[in-house]
Amino acid sequence: MTESTLPFDIQPIPLPADTPTDVRVWQVQIDLSAPLDSAAHAVMNASERARAARFLRHADVARFGVMRCVLRHVLAAETHRDAASLMLEADDRGRPFLAHPDAPDFNVSHSGAFGLIAISKKRRVGVDIEEARATFDWRELAPAVLADVDRREIEAMPDEHARSATFFDCWTAKEAVLKAHGVGIGGAAITMTSFPVLPRDGVRYTLTREGGAFDAIALDAPSGYAAALAWSY
Repeated sequence: MTESTLPFDIQPIPLPADTPTDVRVWQVQIDLSAPLDSAAHAVMNASERARAARFLRHADVARFGVMRCVLRHVLAAETHRDAASLMLEADDRGRPFLAHPDAPDFNVSHSGAFGLIAISKKRRVGVDIEEARATFDWRELAPAVLADVDRREIEAMPDEHARSATFFDCWTAKEAVLKAHGVGIGGAAITMTSFPVLPRDGVRYTLTREGGAFDAIALDAPSGYAAALAWSY
């Protein structure tokens, strides 16, 4: 797949040299006014269109529609199949998967006007992006996100701007790890507070054994956003 052939704004994200070569990530810029009846959305099936129609705000319709179409094109390129014919299903925890033999693992996230797609043919992947809104009070969410080590690292930051930015980094890293696990925020076996991801060495987060056999890194994100990628060993 070449990004220039898609009717969407999609770009590969450069990853550190020590990232497994089978892991790849794309950033998608989402047109929040995009209509579902455009030719670019022709790969969506009836079930996907019905799901999109249930959203109350058009921005949410556009986010779902654009990301589902890009995902179909990415997976079609990986599997050498037609994008519209792919069978996308969800497991009992709601994690989407491709119901074809030898299908790659993938994960999708979106927030605001941007989305991410991670994919690998050899391991589990998880990805997360969050719009770091200046009006968001991160301290209200901190008890549900931070382990003790994370909290101490954040409180040691020199100012409130740095503390807020580091919280969003921590939040996206934990989301990515949980999504790679396949449990999401509501998973019972592992929760956000059960493992730390701080301190961070460059882009790489520090995961203890409680986080499982995963690595996590911060991703380059648009201004005002935080993003992270996780993968299994």
